[in-house]
Amino acid sequence: MTRDGFSFDNWGPGSDEHRRSLTPAAMQSLFGDDICARIVNGECVLSAPGAALESAANEMAAGGHCYGMAALAGLFHTGGLDKADYLPPGQTVFEAQPSDALDRLISRYWAAQISSPSSTATTRNSVAQTVRKLMSAWARGDNFILSFFDADGAGGHAVTPIALRDLGAGRVGIVVYDNNFPGVEKIFVTDPVTDSWYYTTATNPSEPAYLYIGSRANRLHLTPLRATTQIHECPVCADAGDESVTVLVKRAPGTGHESSDEPAIRLTTPAGGPVPGLKPLEFISTMDSFAAVVPEDAAFDITMDNAGSGPAAVWDVTLFGDGWTNEVDGISLGSGDSATVSVSADQRQLGLRSSAQLEPVLAIAEEQADWSVEGVARGLSLAPGTGASVKRQLDGDFVFALDGEGPDGSAEIVVLRRDVERDYLVRTPGPVTIPVGASASVAASTWDGAASLVARVEGVGVSREYPLG
Repeated sequence: MTRDGFSFDNWGPGSDEHRRSLTPAAMQSLFGDDICARIVNGECVLSAPGAALESAANEMAAGGHCYGMAALAGLFHTGGLDKADYLPPGQTVFEAQPSDALDRLISRYWAAQISSPSSTATTRNSVAQTVRKLMSAWARGDNFILSFFDADGAGGHAVTPIALRDLGAGRVGIVVYDNNFPGVEKIFVTDPVTDSWYYTTATNPSEPAYLYIGSRANRLHLTPLRATTQIHECPVCADAGDESVTVLVKRAPGTGHESSDEPAIRLTTPAGGPVPGLKPLEFISTMDSFAAVVPEDAAFDITMDNAGSGPAAVWDVTLFGDGWTNEVDGISLGSGDSATVSVSADQRQLGLRSSAQLEPVLAIAEEQADWSVEGVARGLSLAPGTGASVKRQLDGDFVFALDGEGPDGSAEIVVLRRDVERDYLVRTPGPVTIPVGASASVAASTWDGAASLVARVEGVGVSREYPLG
């Protein structure tokens, strides 16, 4: 704990002490060169979908970097990573102070939980299985990340197991390095006979300690350290080959309230039933969020409520697919408000409706073999009776549309293309007026960066073009 554990606490949002989280280099280390639009002088320039994934992951990591700290401490201890490559000669991990380099490395290992092989190698284990696996790993000079959740699966934490201790009466103590309590011996109290455990910790150093209780229904999770060191499957690279979509709904840091009646998130079929084949994902983060994998060709609705009192909660919804992302950000819900993002059966369109006045940001990103493109519409002001949508057309157009009733909307449209040579950025010189019942389309995914590009507004008797430059 005072050799290969860190002396500083797990952290959430950036601060003067912790200034860096994921970077393009860290994303390249985790997902390989495919996540880069190009590599210039050894530096990765992220593709548009890669940049969207980096942004989403950094926001999630604002809920805590415990998974990365647990992984890195374990790798330093077992020799899975050479400390000499990251620390001054002769310095122990405990003597190291926060730095940009360490923050980037910890963030890279935090993000390993996002995809395979770390996600698929993670197992749920009984107490007896956990003890056996730990003993076997230590005997061969290896280790695991030990993760656990509260009874309803909402809050989680990750630690580094380091030893077993006989506590008498058949109980076994799992001694851990807990990155929220640097330099302090912490112990899981487990009972292999009853398959139960308990542990007191705080998922965030700034919060009070909380008693976690485990049972057959709430088991311990183990992730092999070696899995975290490998190149991981890139969920937004065009050659990933998996046509399912990953849904991420997250509350923006610093918004909403933390009480037990905080806003709810529900993912259902359009008729309100369960989505066939849905697989919830568990991220080790205290950020209020929901993540799941949904099979291809499934229509579904994402509903967010704010039934409690207090400040507005600001929600972002992102779909990550095979070489593309589609998102609706900035869904601000006050007390009693609700919003629904509807996903079409072909999963090319997100539609937003709400009981609240909203100013959402609509965005799409696509990746091709050697270039990527992103389109963003911002500045819309939606009345409760007005819906907005963002769609990837089969002909390559990015389409931003309004429906329902209410006043005309207006938005600035920005398109960014990245290829192996450079970035191309164009935007409308001012707001584009979009009447309710009309759409603004941009031929973004067929744009070569050199030709002229326009936003075409059509519908309800309107046909206009707005140049982007």
